Amino acid sequence: MMLPRITVVVFAAGALTTPALSQAPNPAIQPALEGQVSQLAPDALYEGWRSQPLIGQQALRRSGDGVGIVRDLIVDADGRLAAALIAGEGTASTPDALYRIPWNEIDLTPGQQGIVATISEDEKARYALFPGTEGVQTLPREFRLTEVLGDYARLQTGYGYGYVTDAVFSRDGRLIAVLISRDAASGGGTFAFPFPGTIGRWDPGASYYGLPFITDSQAQTAGLRIDPKRFKNAAQ
Repeated sequence: MMLPRITVVVFAAGALTTPALSQAPNPAIQPALEGQVSQLAPDALYEGWRSQPLIGQQALRRSGDGVGIVRDLIVDADGRLAAALIAGEGTASTPDALYRIPWNEIDLTPGQQGIVATISEDEKARYALFPGTEGVQTLPREFRLTEVLGDYARLQTGYGYGYVTDAVFSRDGRLIAVLISRDAASGGGTFAFPFPGTIGRWDPGASYYGLPFITDSQAQTAGLRIDPKRFKNAAQ
């Protein structure tokens, strides 16, 4: 039976309706035929990099000296990386400082661990932690990636579909997909779903990550079961 066309929008409990705003379409979504759900283009997905290997890596100055550890990523209201949250040197539980470093001042380091950040000792004061909008009540807003990672994923009926384990970014810093892992009773596996953007009835601070599907079979049709070995770019 042909499935009804599904608009890929994420719903969450307590979300607020926001005005329609202009937002660039997700480049990793391949056009859907009439009567089909939107899916990710595998080539575009595997050209991206996963966030989990990046979190916990070292942040280095261009001189090679350490700045600290990547603790979180900040995604702006357009679905693009805005900054990295860096915990300064100290211990894992008690860093000596926290820095919000703009993403345009950060370089990924392919083939190596860690990232390179443009920061000097005399400039530390300008990397304030709270210049963004991730704490405001109005939507859309910036959000910390860890507001989404670790959430349960549910269908529109409330059915528990899985658990958000990772996110995938394009090389230019666009959040293109969320990875959801299923429990053994549901057959297991990790599936990628397009990130639809922050426009609409979506709140990253909600208690779960809502998928825009009514039935499990609709979600299975839209999701792309991932092969971790196919990712070409590590978050390094």
